[in-house]
Amino acid sequence: MKTTAPWYIERRAESLAIVYLTRRDDLIISQPTPNQGLDFLITITKDGVYTGRLFGIEVKATDSTSNLKKHNDILKLDKNRLSRLEKFKDLPFPVCLFFFILENDQGYYKWILEPKIDEKKQFKLHFNEDDELKNLDDKEIANIISSINSWYDHRNRITI
Repeated sequence: MKTTAPWYIERRAESLAIVYLTRRDDLIISQPTPNQGLDFLITITKDGVYTGRLFGIEVKATDSTSNLKKHNDILKLDKNRLSRLEKFKDLPFPVCLFFFILENDQGYYKWILEPKIDEKKQFKLHFNEDDELKNLDDKEIANIISSINSWYDHRNRITI
């Protein structure tokens, strides 16, 4: 029997994502129309000035850790949830999944489209099929922003 998640889970998870992101003053958070793709589009600013650097956030949640796979205390997404992320493969900017466990408001994340710079200094977005969720905290958000900025820096060095 399939059970329906309580109505507040999605809304509360989105609120938690906003709390995590607004700890920084260099991010502008936009929320597109519901059911139109990503949950949030984030613009990175520099010294309060718009840069055009975007990334996306998809937000998911569960009310309890009992709804997740655990392996050696590492949380993993089930294959069904992971396969739903494929719809973001063709986006032209980095995308993260923020995942919250509402029994303790703990946040986790994983890249969906990870910004990568290879050994030839070429930039790309890698569709991340790894199911492992990492702890989300201020340090990891700083790492996410740093990776995205580095990717945009390399992308902007390409001359046409």
